Amino acid sequence: QPQIAQHGHAKGLLERAAPAAIAPDFAPYQPHPIEAESFRIIDAERDWSAYALGEKIVRQRLVHTSGDLDCGDDLFFSPGVVETGLRALLRCRRVSTDVTMVQSGLRRDLLARLGIETWCGVHDAESAMLAQAEGITRSAAGIRRAWQRWGNEQIVAIGDAPTAVMEAVRLIQEHGWRPQLLIGLPVGFVGTRECKAALRRCLQLPRITNAGTRGGSPWAASVVNAMMICAINQVAGVWEV
Repeated sequence: QPQIAQHGHAKGLLERAAPAAIAPDFAPYQPHPIEAESFRIIDAERDWSAYALGEKIVRQRLVHTSGDLDCGDDLFFSPGVVETGLRALLRCRRVSTDVTMVQSGLRRDLLARLGIETWCGVHDAESAMLAQAEGITRSAAGIRRAWQRWGNEQIVAIGDAPTAVMEAVRLIQEHGWRPQLLIGLPVGFVGTRECKAALRRCLQLPRITNAGTRGGSPWAASVVNAMMICAINQVAGVWEV
């Protein structure tokens, strides 16, 4: 099983108040009829029986986002990652992203229901200064600042920059960073395969990635959205992952 990150192991961890408790009459997720029909079609198009419920929901949400039934063929899920991700969403309730496109792709209705905060530092002046001083990309600088600001108490979703994944891997290996979950699905042809391979080898933390050049901000956001839906239904008592 992947290690579950423990509070206080990373430098720069800031204390913050615990989020408010979720109401006991929490209702299950109700998709729009068009969304429900889309997922009925997706479910019928392939045999999903090999996947546990939570992983199936994540994979199907990616298919829905991409319009590609084969997009999940090279996905990598570390053991127990969905269960760990759900616990993290309900406990630390923070998602940091490499770019604002991932942040914008996170559904506001789901974030609000679970009381989850999001953060992206790519356009901050501090990230620009750090990137210039260290000779790194602003996306990588934003990930470093997420580590400095929030430490282990966050989920990290990367959908654009391979350099952001490599910076996360460096912080994991050199500084003992243990975010609760790392989603690494950048798109492109320069350094993309290499950064995903490096992330797959990071046995120290729960992670979701893939093996090829495909991915992107909508993909990373889709994984988080799927997990938020799972978390809502779990709290509502509809099912256990």
